[in-house]
Parts: sequence; structure tokens; C-alpha cells
Amino acid sequence: MSSKIFRNWRKAVSVLLTLCLVITLLPINSVVNSASDTVIVYHEDFANGQGAAVQSGSAKLTLVDGMSFEGNDDGKALYVDNRANDWDGVDFNFSDVGMLNGKTYTITVKGFVDADADVPEGSQVWLQGVDGYTWITSVDITAGKAFTAIGTYTVDTSKDRAVRVKSNETGAAVPFYIGSVLITTVDSGEQPEDPPRDPAIPFETITFEDQTAGGFVGRAGTEILTVTDEANHTEGGSYALKVEGRTSTWHGPSLRVEKYVDKGVEYKVTAWVKLISPESSQIQLSTQVGNGSGAAYNSLSAKNITTADGWVMFEGTYRYNNVSSEYLTIYVESSNNATASFYIDDISFVPTSSGPIEIQKDLLPIKDVYKNDFLIGNAISAEDLDGVRLELLTMHHNVATAGNAMKPDALQPTKGNFTFDAADAMVNKVLAEGMKMHGHVLVWHQQSPEWMNTKIENGEKVVLSRDEALENMRTHIKTVIEHFGDRVISWDVVNEAMSDNPSNPADWQGSLRKSEWYQAIGPDYVEQAFLAAREVLDEHPEWNIKLYYNDYNEDNQNKSKAIYNMVKEINDRYAETHPGKLLIDGIGMQAHYSVSTNPTNVQLSLERFIELGVEVSITELDIQAGSNSQLSDKLEEAQGYLYAQLFKIFKTYSDKIARVTFWGMDDGTSWRASSCPLLFDKNLQAKMAYYGVIDPDKYMSEHQPTTPADAKQSTAAYGTPVIDGTVDSIWSKAPEMPINQYLMAWQGATGTVKALWDEKNLYVLAQVNDAQLDKTSANAWEQDSVEIFVDENNGKTSFYQEDDGQYRVNFDNETTFNPESIAEGFVSSVKVSGTNYTVEMKIPFKTISGENNIKIGFDAQINDAKSGARQSIATWNDTTGNAYQDTSVYGVLTLIGKGSSDNGGSQPGGGSGSGSSSGSSSSSGSGSNTSSSGNTVKIDKSEITVALPAASNADKTAAVAVSEKVVEDIINNLGNLNGPEDKPLITLSLSVNTDTKAVEIELPAGTLNKMLAADENTSLKISSAVCDVTFDNKAIEVISNSGTGEIEIKASRVDSSEIAKLPASVAEKIGDRPVYDFSVTVGGKTVYDFGEGTATVSIPYTLGENEDPNAIVVYYIDSNNNLIPVRGTYANGKVTFITSHFSKYAVSYNKVNFEDVKETDKYYSAVTYLGARDIITGANFEPAKKVTRGEAIVMLMKAFNIQPTENPKNNFSDAEGEYAGYYAKAREIGMVSGVGNNRLDTDSAITREALYTMMYNLKNYLGELPDKKVKEYRGFEDSNNTSSWSVEAIKKLVEAGLMNDGSYRQLKPKAACSKEDFANILYSFLTKNSIN
Repeated sequence: MSSKIFRNWRKAVSVLLTLCLVITLLPINSVVNSASDTVIVYHEDFANGQGAAVQSGSAKLTLVDGMSFEGNDDGKALYVDNRANDWDGVDFNFSDVGMLNGKTYTITVKGFVDADADVPEGSQVWLQGVDGYTWITSVDITAGKAFTAIGTYTVDTSKDRAVRVKSNETGAAVPFYIGSVLITTVDSGEQPEDPPRDPAIPFETITFEDQTAGGFVGRAGTEILTVTDEANHTEGGSYALKVEGRTSTWHGPSLRVEKYVDKGVEYKVTAWVKLISPESSQIQLSTQVGNGSGAAYNSLSAKNITTADGWVMFEGTYRYNNVSSEYLTIYVESSNNATASFYIDDISFVPTSSGPIEIQKDLLPIKDVYKNDFLIGNAISAEDLDGVRLELLTMHHNVATAGNAMKPDALQPTKGNFTFDAADAMVNKVLAEGMKMHGHVLVWHQQSPEWMNTKIENGEKVVLSRDEALENMRTHIKTVIEHFGDRVISWDVVNEAMSDNPSNPADWQGSLRKSEWYQAIGPDYVEQAFLAAREVLDEHPEWNIKLYYNDYNEDNQNKSKAIYNMVKEINDRYAETHPGKLLIDGIGMQAHYSVSTNPTNVQLSLERFIELGVEVSITELDIQAGSNSQLSDKLEEAQGYLYAQLFKIFKTYSDKIARVTFWGMDDGTSWRASSCPLLFDKNLQAKMAYYGVIDPDKYMSEHQPTTPADAKQSTAAYGTPVIDGTVDSIWSKAPEMPINQYLMAWQGATGTVKALWDEKNLYVLAQVNDAQLDKTSANAWEQDSVEIFVDENNGKTSFYQEDDGQYRVNFDNETTFNPESIAEGFVSSVKVSGTNYTVEMKIPFKTISGENNIKIGFDAQINDAKSGARQSIATWNDTTGNAYQDTSVYGVLTLIGKGSSDNGGSQPGGGSGSGSSSGSSSSSGSGSNTSSSGNTVKIDKSEITVALPAASNADKTAAVAVSEKVVEDIINNLGNLNGPEDKPLITLSLSVNTDTKAVEIELPAGTLNKMLAADENTSLKISSAVCDVTFDNKAIEVISNSGTGEIEIKASRVDSSEIAKLPASVAEKIGDRPVYDFSVTVGGKTVYDFGEGTATVSIPYTLGENEDPNAIVVYYIDSNNNLIPVRGTYANGKVTFITSHFSKYAVSYNKVNFEDVKETDKYYSAVTYLGARDIITGANFEPAKKVTRGEAIVMLMKAFNIQPTENPKNNFSDAEGEYAGYYAKAREIGMVSGVGNNRLDTDSAITREALYTMMYNLKNYLGELPDKKVKEYRGFEDSNNTSSWSVEAIKKLVEAGLMNDGSYRQLKPKAACSKEDFANILYSFLTKNSIN
């Protein structure tokens, strides 16, 4: 029980005893009225500390004894001195004393002034509201006299946050005593727990055109905010707000917004920012909920921007589920640059269409699932202790951790000034809700005030002496532990003391982070912290409190070994003088993971810690999956799978695990919000991860583990270069490996890597293109550098073995190694050219000798630094960022070329022979050989690829005539494919010059018939730098049956002079984008139409400046020069479309803007895509509007280029108007059958099950469903709600792989589709060939 609660409880008992005595003296009515109406809200007599009293201004607060005066018989009091200003006094925060917004209170303060005090005439003690300066009452004070100040006050949190005991200006220097503070209220029994708030007022966009700051103030109060005409974003405007004078990353402009907020409503916040300096910086738009150490800080939008970017929009959404603090702000900061300056303009704050939400109360509480295994916890702020967020917290959790409120800077910001108010309120609320509390944290290198271990000396920051720092640490630990007592069940005594991936884990002291604590006290500071904490607990044997060491990246095996060695040595040493006792009771595994985390590493570390005989807790669990606050279905499924894997492990070791704590309740308020890491989405709705947690076995049985894509393969040629930073001719033998897969950011430094080898060494050449070179960070990995990873036995283990290593070289040729022991024999050289640089390395083999055909694990990484921080990472193969500890993420490098000619050196296995005599000898599996015709034939599962060299003629047309022998090789190899479940694909790969404008390929007569005879499902692909064209088996059949004779397929880019001949409106719409002409002839006869068959075409295309990829459209140019949109998408530098006939096709750009759609809307991409293709039209999109059945039919048919029936004869009775032809066509092709009585019911809202049925019928008509089931149908959580007429269609969609099902998914078949839902579904259907 806390001291404050105990005191209030004691007072309450006294009151009750007094009432019992009075009952015999007063009429029963009088007793009941008196006792029931007046409620003691807060009473402090300073007998056991200063309670909720907090100093204001420069006042000093001292507890005294023996100061008896009228109304203060016990002599306990709080002395308030060191006063120089009227505001120097004592604050009582509303949240700490239980004062609620809208309620009226009587406040009584009894005090005294020393007889020898200098008290000017007219001096008074005042009670006043803090922030709003609301006067409550005043009383004259006289030297040697007691005083009593009594006032009535109604709380208004839009103005004030606390009550202050202070003086008037006349008495500004008078010290005084406070003997007691009593706050009461009259309870009518009708006072609501959450008083009603005034409705939110509309927010007017702040443009600064009135030349005021619009309410913005500096968060620190030291920033310089100036309205200026130096820059402006407002259309037709002149002004913006200039932000300068920042000295910490959190500094910046802040705006109070609580009066614009309705509780539970989601708001979209927008701000335009223009960077002034430095040249680049990260800028972040955020919102703060609450004030003080219990506040929550939530990022809305964060971007790295440059001065060259000009004005950049920052926009995000946030739902204010808790407004009880009545302190809500939006603000702009730079989280990686303390001094960045910038302009802001056009700030808006508007509600979205998403109103208040409710949690899913029908879910199984997580705490109940694991009630016999371990506690389930969450990290909280004050925001989580009210309303719907509190409901979610208490439903699923039984233990809490304060996110910030119990950290050193929150509890002791200045020496000796302990501020427990916010933490006490949080702990008391958690306990009142029947939960337990874990304490986080006592000693940490972050969020600790600098005075604890450093000081300023001669203008420089230096560490304190060991004795002074140790005394500060011990005092803090003792005071904090004693204050909270057994209200907490455990403490993180020391947090994050160990360095990442230490090279020598056996030397744990050498592996410690060189923090200020380490520098001031020494490597034993960890042990000293635990000794200090244990001393406090030894004085209170009645407290059952566990002491924890807590750290992150504990799945790194080197780090977990170092932690193991540290805890073992410290505990062993303690046991020598305390037999059978532990100094460190537990280890906290923070568990901040990503979807690529290897659970085997987690289990290895967990088992290692359990061996120590300590308990283990999972303390800060989250799993990064998405990006930009978006989570794809695939990543959500993978995230759920990893959660399931982890909880299966935790369940196995549950007898050794005390707590599993998630670091946040929902994605929207997570510290990693952009990567969607938690079990509940921003609307507090369960994600797939929740189902993975509550039933791991079931989840894993219904899903396949998400495995990384096949490792990339390349070769290292035989040769020994000179290591001098110069690219010798010998490097021309080695193939390039592009380093362009970004793990951080979406762009940055890039380059290529090549590899050579000899018997003793691997040689690597890296050529890096960068915008600037920087090595100002003390961390080697945050400098511009190249990293090479080698796994000599290609073991693909989840941890490093003795043959594994990481080699890093920065642009200044400074090297670092992991582990350090691999440095011996390593040689590197670097040449810098401007901001680009070339690195050559010699890496000695440690466990192998170089030989032909040896495969080694290999990867390369480019670190791009700027302003002392790493801004991007690019790799060759690794997609996880775990290459420094996990070799399973590496690609594969095959050593080739020794003893062969240059020509033969390019073939795995060496040798200069031509391979097998014909391609038909290849066995099942993958491989390459040279056909009898001399062309390379590659066989990979269900694909046969034939390499065909083609030289361009003068008009830049490349022509290839395929020989009968090549066709024979292809037909023979069709029988050797090992992918019987897949449709065979024959690829004719034309090697042409990059400036080639047209390709022609000639096939012998009867070739297509032979292909279909060998396998009727065969598809044919013509691939070249000009374009790729793939004919499905139905198109091949149509072409084959069109005539006899040679088959000629041609694709050519139309010359700009021909485009200029098109009608002006058409030519203008195409612009300088490519137009292609495609044709197929058989025996000289042109085949225009492929019947039910299709051809899929991919054209290289580079996006223009500011072009939105979703607005890239492909048009068919018909005989009348009309532009007809066709199905197509842009991705990865190519425009791909599907057509059933050949002619001219043009790439164009058609960006359609809707007035009510913003770039940050989650349906923005879908609306942009559909609007560009005229599938949706109008000035406004109206996302919440329901889609009618008629609208759905028209949009689906437009999307798939199905033309309406002209003058329909057979139509529905209610199918009238301009779209009647679409309705008739939909009936004709079997897409719809109506609702009965020959009616279509076009104006009714379409349900999800009706939409899914139409989509299935449409795909079935187009012949785009697979012949066999892709997956088994398992049903949905709400399958029982599905109408009988839709069951089969939905089942077929799932079996076709177009829809995901599972017992954790809800279909919501009867729900009406909004335009937002419909747009997202159709967009996914068209671009990803999936529905959900």
C-alpha cells in the first residue's frame, strides 16, 4: 500500500470511527446527509513525506517536525523557502490528487509563518490554478501567526492542470509552512465518472497569413518561432512560420488541440515543412497525449528530407481515445538533428470518417489462455488508463510496465527532487484495476539526467568521480525502491548495459557499452547497482520483489553469451558470501523482433539464460512487419506465424518464464507504428498476430511458414588481382552483383560487387555510388562503408560458426571485423573519386582451400551515412538486416574457372567442352547445357529457357530465325521438367543491343503444334530488352490453327514521327512515352485476334518526374485512333498489360484527382489506379458511400475491358438507362443471374458475398482460373453466415488462391461494400490477382 493511499485510508477510518460515535448523538437523517454528501478527495498532513506536493519555480520544499501551530498539533509540516517570485511555491496536480474536470471542490490549506520572517505589509498566500491563473482564494499572512486559506474551485482542464499554493507579489520572498491540505467535494450521487465535454470546434487551417503564430509555441520555450515572408506554401499567400533555436531533438513548434477533439474520433493531421538547414534531416510530425512523465508521444509521419525537396507534406491520422488529461498537442520535431531549422505552413486538423470504436469483447482474453503459464503484460502511458484503451488493457493483460513514467529522468529530474506524482497515479490505477506492476527502470544510459554521472567543467562535459556517481546511483535506487515498495513485483535494475554483437563474449566486462555510468564508476557499475537494490530488499524481507537485468537484441548469440557470462560471474561471486542466494533474480529479453527473426536464435538464448537458474521474462515484445503504417496480407500472415512460433517456445519453457509483455497495445500508438508490430491494429481490432498468440498450434497448422525467397546465386572467377583500389582488367572475368536491395529507406548509396578467387583467398571489388561521404559517427556501421559477409561452408546457420565472418571497410580504408580474430591476413585498398569510391579486398580463406565448384555463403552491403547517422542500407541478398549474426540470409557464390579458357570459365564446373551433345540428356531438376545447335538451354522446374544471340541491323531491328534443331531440343526437354503441377513455359531469350528498337523471331512451320502436342498447357515467352511477350496455351492454339507456314512474331517501338501523325488529342495524351506495334503472322497471314487466349506484354518504362505509378495506363489504339484502356500495371521499371489481340499499344499517364482523396488515405493508390482507367469517375470519390449492384457490375466490366451489349434484347426487367448494355452483357457471360423475378436490383447496395460471387463468375468466364486447386478451403470464422448461393463461388476463389481464408478471418458476407472497400478489393484483384 502506498504512503498516500495508506494515509488516506487511515484518515477515512478516523472519519468512520468519528461518525460511529456521533450516530448516537444526531438524528439518523442528519448523519446520513452529512456523511454521504461530503467526500474527502485528498488529505495530506506530511506525516509520511510530501505526498503529491511538487515544487514550483525556484522554491525549495523541506519536510520538518516539531512545528506545531493552530490546526497542526502533530508538528509535521512542509517548509517552503528559497522564494524570490510570487509563483515560487507548491503545486498539486489534478491527476495526482484525484480532481476531475467539471467538478467543484473545496480546498483548505493550513499554514504558518515564522515569527522572525520579514513579512511586508499586505503580504498574502494565494490559491491559484496553474496555467490559466484562475484565482481561487487568498489570505493575509503575518509573522508568527497561523493562516487558513479556504476556497471553492471548479476544475477546467482546458485552462488549468494543477492548484498552486503561492503568494502575491508583495509576499514574494516570504517563506512559509504548510501543515495540511484538504480537498473535498459534495457528491450528489449523480456526478458522472467522465464529465461531458463541450463538442469539438472546427479547426481552421493555419496559414500564418494573419502574421501570428496561430497558437504555436515552442515545446521547450527556448525555440525561436517567427512568422516570415521568406517562404510560403499557401496558394496566393506570403507567410510561413520559421522555426529556429532548437538545441534538442524534441524541440519544435507545438499546438494545443484538445478543444478541436471529440473523444474516440480519428483525426487527420497535415503539415507542410520546408527544411532550412542542414542539407538533409529527418523531420517528424507527432501528437502528444497527456502531460508530464505519463504522457504518450505518437509519431504520425516521419521522413528524411533535403533542402532541395522544397515543401514536403507530412500527414498522418490518430484516434484520441483518451482525452481525460485535456492536454493534447500536435508538434513538429527532428528526431535525429538537435539544431535543424525549418519552415512550417498550412497546418490542418480534421476528423476522418472514422468515429469512436469499440473493442472486440467476444475475443478470448490472452491472459486467460496463459493463466497457468505466465503473466501477460503491456507497456502503458497515462493514455491507456481510461476508456476503451483501459478496457483492452484489462481484458487481455494482468501486469503492466510504465513506458516512461518510472525512468530516472521522470522520477528525479534534478538532484534530490523526486517527482513521483505521475508514476504513483499510474501504479495506483493499475493496482486498482486488479493488475500487477513491473518497475522499469533504475539504471540506464538513456533517459537519465546528466547530473547523475556527468558535470560541466571548464565548459566541457566530464564524468563524475566514481564515488560521486556511485552515491547518486545508490541514492536513486534506494529512494525509488522504498517509495514504491511492494506495489511492484519486480524491477529492471540495469537496462541495456551490453554492447551489440560483442566480438569476445567471454570478456563480458570488455563487451559492456562504454556509457557514462561505465566511464564514471567502472565495469562493476552493473554489480554495484544490483548490490544497492539488494540492500534495500534485505531491509524489507516482507517484500517479494525480483531484480532483473534487461537488454535487447538478445537473440544475437554473441550478445546472449556475454550477458550469460556477466550474470553468472556476478551471481557466483555473490553466492560466495550469500550461499544459496541470487543477486540478479532474472533476465529480461526485450524481444524487439522483425518478421525475419529466426526463432531458433531466440530459443537458444532463452535456454542459455535458463541454465543460470534465474527466471526469464519477455519484456518488450513486438515484431516489425509492414512499412509506412501499411501491412500486406503476406506480411501480416508471416507476422502471425512468428508470434505463434515464439509463443510455442514460451509455452514449452513456461515454468521458467515469469512474464511476457508486449511493448504497446496497438499499432497506432507503438513506438514502431510505421511497421505495424503488435497484435491489434490502430483501431484496436485483432490482427492475425492475435490468433497466432492464442493458439500457436492451430495457427501454424493453417499456414505455411513464410520463408525467404531463394538465395541469389552468382559466381567468382579464378584469378589473383593486385589490391590497390584500381580496377584491373582481370576483374572483367567476374560477373557483377548489383547491391540495390534497400533495408533502410527506399533509396541511397548503391553499387556493384565482383568476386575472384585463388587457392588461398577470396577477392572482392566493390564500386560505390554515393551523394556524400561521411564518417563522423563513432559507430563504424554508421559510416559510409562496404561490408562483405562470408560463410565458407555455406552452412546457412542462424548463428556464426568458426568459418563465418563480417568484413567492413569505409571510404577512408578503415577496417572493422566481426569477429575481430578474422582480421589476420586481410588486405584492403580504397580509391575515392568525388563522392564515389572503389574498394578492393583480399579475404583469406580460413577453413577451406579454393577449388572449382565450391559454394560459399556470400553477401555484400553498402552503408550510406549522412550527418553522423546511417540513412540507408543496400544489400545483394539479405532482406532482414541480420547478416551480422545469421548466415542463413546470405546468397551463394560458386567458385569457377580454374584451368579453363576464358570461354569455358563462365560455365560452372569449368572445362571448355560444349556440354552434352543435345539438350535432351538433362535429368529432372535444374541445370544448363549447350544444345546440339550451339544454343544454351536452361531447364528449371517447369521452365525451359533458350538463349538466342541476335545482332541488330542498321534500322536497329534484331532478327532471329530459330532452327529446327533448337525446336527439337525444346520438345525433347519438355519431357524432363520436374514441375508436373505447373504449366510448362518455354522462353526464347533474345540477347540484343540496348539500343535495339524492334525484335523479330521466326519459328519453323508447325513449331507451335509440336509444343502443344508435347504438352497442351504450354505457354511461350519471347524475352528481350525491347519487351517481353508471353502467349498462353489458348493463344498458341489460335495462332497455330490460323494457317500453315513459318510463324513470325514481331514487336517494335513506333517512331516519334509516326506518333505525330495521330490526332493531336491522342498524341498529346501519349506525349513522349513509348508506343509499340505487335504482330503475328503465319505463312504471311496476320493473326489479329487470339480468341479466348491472351498475351501478356511487359514494356520497359522509366517513371517521369513526379509520375504516380498507379496513373500509368496502357491504351490500345484502335483503327479509328481511339484510345481504349486495357488491363495493366506498372511495377519494377516495367509496364505490364494483358490483351487478346495484337495491334498498336501506347503507354500514357492519366492522373485523376478527387477532391476528397488525399495521398495518405489508405485507399489512395486504389482510387488513383481506378480513376486513371475511368473505372471510377466524378469530382468526389465519397469513400463511405455504399456501392450499388449496378455500379459494381459496370466497374467490374470496365476493369476487365468487357464491352456492353449493343441494343440488348434479353435483359432484366429493371435494367434500364445508360448502363443497360452492361447489365445485359453481365447476364450473357454468366456474371450475374439476378435476384429473382427477372430483376437485377441495380440500386441496392452490393454485399460482400454478392461481389465475390460476381468476381468468381467473371474469372471463370475469362478462363483465368487454375485447372487444379492451389490450396485447400478451410472456411472462415463466420462461414455460417454465408448464403447458400455464394458458398461454392467463395470456396472456388479460395482454392484458386485468389482469396485467403482461415478460422481467424471474417468474411462478413452480408456486409454492404463501401466505395473505399470496393476500390481496395478491385485494385488488389487487378494488380495482385487476389482479393484480400
